[in-house]
Amino acid sequence: MSVDANPWDPRKKKTTVVVENDIEGRELAVHCKSRDDDLHLCRLQPHRSFDWTFRPTFFETTLFYCSFDWGEGVRWFDIYIQDRDYYICKYCRWLVRRDAVCLTTDSNQACYYYKRR
Repeated sequence: MSVDANPWDPRKKKTTVVVENDIEGRELAVHCKSRDDDLHLCRLQPHRSFDWTFRPTFFETTLFYCSFDWGEGVRWFDIYIQDRDYYICKYCRWLVRRDAVCLTTDSNQACYYYKRR
């Protein structure tokens, strides 16, 4: 059986990540990257978002990380970790808040604190 014929191959299923500014009254500067891709700086007004779509790797190593700045210092977060997120969402909507980033799905919301650098 070839890899292309395997219906469980994660490379066949696209994932979309959405990052939304949920900070009232503040523009949010977002810069997301992976090892291979730089999505460049994006400036979001409150309740505005940007998104990208990709195919996760077969080896479950896909990682996208972002920096966030709304004028109170830069924060960082691993916005997509394949072995954390692959089975949770194919449409991963993240709300960026002052104290945390929150993954929202149809049935749940999970908030995570920013990484310390």
